[in-house]
This record gives sequence, structure tokens and C-alpha cells, in this order.
Amino acid sequence: MRICIAVGVLLAAVTSARAADSPSGATTGLGRLPAEMWERVLSVEPESIDLTPTASPQAPATLSLKEAIGLAFRHNAAFRQTQQALVNARQGLWVADQRLFYSATAETRQERPVDGETDADHSASASVRWERFGGDSVQFGVGTGAQDVFGDLLTQRPALNVTYERPLLRGAGLASATWQRVRRTRAALAGERLSFYDARQALALTIIDDYFSVLLAGGEIEIAQRTVERAKRFYDINYMKFSGEGLQQPGEEWVSQVAEIDVDQARLSWERAKQSVIRQQQAYQDAMDRLLLDMGFLAGSTPQLTTPIAYSPQDYAEPALVRTALTNSTDLARFNLDLEDADAARTIAYSSARPDLIASVGVNDAGQTLGGQTYSTGWFGGLRVEVPLRDRALAEDKQRVDRDTAVLEQRITAARDSVAQQVQRLVRAADSVKASIAIGEEALALARKNREQAQGMYDEGLSDYLRVLDADDRLVEAERSLLQQQVQYFLTAVRIRQALGEDITQDLPG
Repeated sequence: MRICIAVGVLLAAVTSARAADSPSGATTGLGRLPAEMWERVLSVEPESIDLTPTASPQAPATLSLKEAIGLAFRHNAAFRQTQQALVNARQGLWVADQRLFYSATAETRQERPVDGETDADHSASASVRWERFGGDSVQFGVGTGAQDVFGDLLTQRPALNVTYERPLLRGAGLASATWQRVRRTRAALAGERLSFYDARQALALTIIDDYFSVLLAGGEIEIAQRTVERAKRFYDINYMKFSGEGLQQPGEEWVSQVAEIDVDQARLSWERAKQSVIRQQQAYQDAMDRLLLDMGFLAGSTPQLTTPIAYSPQDYAEPALVRTALTNSTDLARFNLDLEDADAARTIAYSSARPDLIASVGVNDAGQTLGGQTYSTGWFGGLRVEVPLRDRALAEDKQRVDRDTAVLEQRITAARDSVAQQVQRLVRAADSVKASIAIGEEALALARKNREQAQGMYDEGLSDYLRVLDADDRLVEAERSLLQQQVQYFLTAVRIRQALGEDITQDLPG
């Protein structure tokens, strides 16, 4: 009857253990991120990761922005280190989540007393221990005991042991070593997932910067080439007016309408414009090589970039954006994970300084007990009290975790201020660039009109060549400035989305 009661207690403990397999710590590691943001983090994580080294491929003939980002995720070498850390964290959780432990031993020993014959002892045992999150455990064991004859090792009745233990005060619940081991590895995996998301965002932003640097360099080449064409036409006109070629009428005496210095100045402007094209072409190839290298491709080729520079002005509500950024900040989430670790360490440190009451129940040598031969074996149960004495190490542990928590809370405050300041700075930058673009569009229209008027006045002999050169320089400056401002606005808008925790690889121009 007593044995039945003990076994019933054990079965109840095993049943409750299954219910405890999904503790509240199952969601620990989210870093207090909202569910929507956490789903976004998980949605970009690949199910399988291949870290096999690959040779750098050749770039395709055409390349859109989305294609460039996707290829970088597959071929960028530095990004693989983040992928490796994610794989390691996954495997770490798999190892830490093992709570069923097996052991098997076999021993053969020979002893020879001083005045006796040699004695041989043989024994074997096996056990299974099941740890629960709450700190309690169930252990099953079977052993042969010491035998003089090896042949009897497998024929004797085995000694069976079943034990269930549960701490009642110290080392239970949140202070359980098993619970903390799994919780910490879950938090580590959550941290690596956040780091993977950030690394993915950073790589995507790098590719976007590189891609638009190439587009900007290409646009400046077009501007420089138009400048060369205008400079050549201006030189041709001056040369004809100076030499009379193409202007002299039959029977008329040609009188030069311009001085030789005017022709030389026009030729100098033309040569300077050609030099500018060469510089811009070099800048274009450098930007293209940087893009290809960041993608993990061989540099040197010049694929055609198919995504155009797009300008889509937006109105940003700064207070709402700051609130969203604070809610979705992965940096704050990582700090919160550290704070959870510090809170857990405080729980353990303070728990270790308290007395403990351990309850145990089980069956010892169940093989003989169930067979009806009970000598010094049978079921057992009781309470064990452990009282820690004064220990300086325990006191220091408590003080250390208090200091760690205080510093982390201060760092979280500073991080929140940094996130808010970053969003405010980006919004101000976006508004400033948008205002500059509006002014730049008007300036470009005026520069074009001024260039046409200066050319017309010069053609009619109402002004000298200097006004035309000055108008041409102003037109080039206005074209380049507007193009640069449009690219800068797009990049600033992408950085705002990144600060808000959005996946910047989505909703990009085709």
C-alpha cells in the first residue's frame, strides 16, 4: 500500500512535468518587442543556412535594386559570419533544451588483500534523469550490484531505484538551474535573431547606398557629356566667327568678329569639359566595383542598372515616428534581454542566500521490494533542510547583480534618448533635403532659361562669351545639385524606415 502511494506520487509528478514543459519563460527573449515587430524579425530568418564557401560569381548583364540586395544576401562574405552566429545559437538552444539525461557504467575490479587471495568484483548500472523547468527532477536507475562471478552479472534480479526531488524554497522556479539554462539560451538565440535582422538591414542599406552611388555617378556622366556637347558647339561658333569658315560670302572681305583669345578660351572650356567626363567615368567604375564587391561578385564588369532614381516626397510626423522607433528598436530589445539576465541573476543570488527545504520521495531497490523481499530497502520519503552560513561570496554576488542592474537601466535610458535623437535628426534631414529639392527645381529652370538667353545674346552680338560660360557653369551646378539632393532624400527616407524597424528590402522601387 505504501509503495502504491509512492508510485502514485511519482506518476502525478511526471504528469505535472509535461504541463511545465512550456513555462512562462517560453516567450522570454523577445526583449519586450511588440508581436508585430518580432514577427517581422522572424520572417526574414531563413529556415536553412548553407555556409559552404563559394567562388565569387560574375555579375549579370542587368541588375535591379531588389536583385542586387538578394544576391548580396547569398554571396556577401561578412554576412555569413552573422549567419554562422545564428546557426550556433540555434544549436545552443537545442543542446540546452535537453532535459533527459542517460548514463551507463560498467566496472570490473580486482583486489588482493595482504594475506588473502585475489577477489574480483563486477558491476553495471544505468540511469535516466528527467529535469523539469521548476527545479524538480525524476530519476530512474537500475544496477546489478557487485558480483563475484561475471556470469551472474546478467542473471541476477536487478536493483531498481526511482526518486523524485523538488526544492521548495531555494533553487526552484525562476532560480532553477534548469530553467535558467534554457532561458539564457533562448535569450541568446533571440539576441542573435535581432543581430541577424540588424546585419541584414545594414547590408541592404549598404547595397542601396552603393547602387544609388552608381546611379548618381551615371547621372553626373550624362550631365558632363551634355556640357561637352555645349562647349564644343560654343567653340565651333567662336572658331567660325574668328576664321570665317562657313560664314564668308563670295566676293566679300572677311573681318573677324572675335579675338583669338576668345577662341582659345572656348577651346579651353571644351577641353575642361572632356576632362570632367573622364573623371566622372572613373568615379562611375569605382562606384560600380564597390557595389559588386559588397554583393560578393567579381569587380570590373559594368552591368546595366535598371532601377531609376525616384523622388517621392513625404510628410513625416516626428512624435509618432519617435514612439514607433522606441517601440521597435532592436537595440533597446537587446538591452532588455540583458536586463532580463540581470534580473534572473538577482533572483538566483538572493535565493542562494536563503535556507532551502527539499522534499524527496521514491522507491529504493524496487526489484526486491516488488518481489516481496524487503530488508533494508523499500519506499522512502522525507524533507531535507539546508541552511547556508554567512558567506562573503554570496553577499558580493547580491551586490554585483544590483550594480549590473543599475548600470543597465541607465544604459537603457541613454539608448532611448539616442533612438529618439536619431529619428528627429533624420526627419529634420528629410525635411531639409525636400526643401532644397524644391528650391533646386526652381534654380534648374532658371539656370536653363539663363543659359538660353546668354547664348541668344551672344549669337546676336549683344554680350561676350564670358556670360555664356558663366551661365553654362551655373546650369551644370544646378543639374548636379538637384540630382544629388534627390538621391540623398531617397537614402534618408530608407534610413528613417530602418530606424522605425521596418524591413527596408520591402517596397523598394523596381
